[in-house]
Amino acid sequence: MIRNFLKIAYFIFTAILPPLVFLILFFAISMIIYKHLEKDISWVDAFFWITHPHAISEHRRDITKLFAFVVYVGIFFFQVWFIERILVNIFSGELKILWRKRMSEVVISKLKNHYIICGYGQVGRTVVDELIKLNLPFVLIELNESIAKELIKEGLNVIHGDARRRSVLISAGIKRAKFICTLIDNDADNLYITITAKMLNPNIKVISRAGNLRYAEAMKGAGANEVIVPEYEGGLVVGRMIARYEKAGKD
Repeated sequence: MIRNFLKIAYFIFTAILPPLVFLILFFAISMIIYKHLEKDISWVDAFFWITHPHAISEHRRDITKLFAFVVYVGIFFFQVWFIERILVNIFSGELKILWRKRMSEVVISKLKNHYIICGYGQVGRTVVDELIKLNLPFVLIELNESIAKELIKEGLNVIHGDARRRSVLISAGIKRAKFICTLIDNDADNLYITITAKMLNPNIKVISRAGNLRYAEAMKGAGANEVIVPEYEGGLVVGRMIARYEKAGKD
């Protein structure tokens, strides 16, 4: 969380750095010119005249008064430049993502009895869509940074990280979650996440994806409540369709 605040501060600082540098130079040059035009004033007076041009008395030289107007216009220009730089960065994609990520972290820290989805592949995407339709709270853990950023832009609660890491699961609220779905397209990773999740929260229910039946048995042995083998399940569905058509044909 602190890291995100520092990133936001850094982006804002880098945005205002160019106008800030030019503003300092503008002040220095203006003070030198004021000192040159009115030799009886101090450096403090020269600085004060930049920010308070109305303080220049009427008996001063006309050229000084004209230069004061130039300084006034210059200060106005810098104000506009500062505001433009800040607004551009506030509404730019990167800063918006950082801010939404920070807000997402706050929401995630308060979630209870929620679902944790590991992986936003084809299966994970379908599960997320269903959870949104059912209006159920969830946290998505996605390793691909570009995908995570796009989903954060959409307002989803997303953690960019490796679901195999304990710290990432803890950030997702594993100890307060009701379900975790390990849907990564790698059986070994899903098995490892299942074991880690059960270690961190023995009461959590686990739904795992497996690529073959051998890993499915291993995941069940590791504590998974349900194991889905998409290829196997798809084959069964096709088999049932064939049986239904065959039965209809005989009738």
